[in-house]
Amino acid sequence: MTLTQGYILVLDPERCHHDDVHPLVTNLPYPVFVASSTEQAVTRASQAPPCLVILMGNNFQAWSQPLVNQLRQYSHSPDMTIVALTDSTSPQWNYSEDTPGVDGLLVQPLSMDILRSLVESAFARSICH
Repeated sequence: MTLTQGYILVLDPERCHHDDVHPLVTNLPYPVFVASSTEQAVTRASQAPPCLVILMGNNFQAWSQPLVNQLRQYSHSPDMTIVALTDSTSPQWNYSEDTPGVDGLLVQPLSMDILRSLVESAFARSICH
């Protein structure tokens, strides 16, 4: 599968000072934009709607309800899939119910098969509606 429209937006505030390539960029054969701040993620989504947003990190505030609302509002894409990705050791992983609008919560480490399946599902959802 090739993404002919849309892309994957990854918000990873913990990687803001790393100059190396993000692991999701190297492991996925799809267009990926990595944002290091919520402002950067919202700006990018307002310019072009992603089909999938992955909110990474163990800091619940980094993917809070206002951010999810902004992403949905600015992307003009109600069919966009938003998932949070956190570590299994994080105490935040069970708070997804407190964030309506997040379509799912994933716990690291993820296999590439699961990640590819998620991308394909998000892409199909974005073009079928």
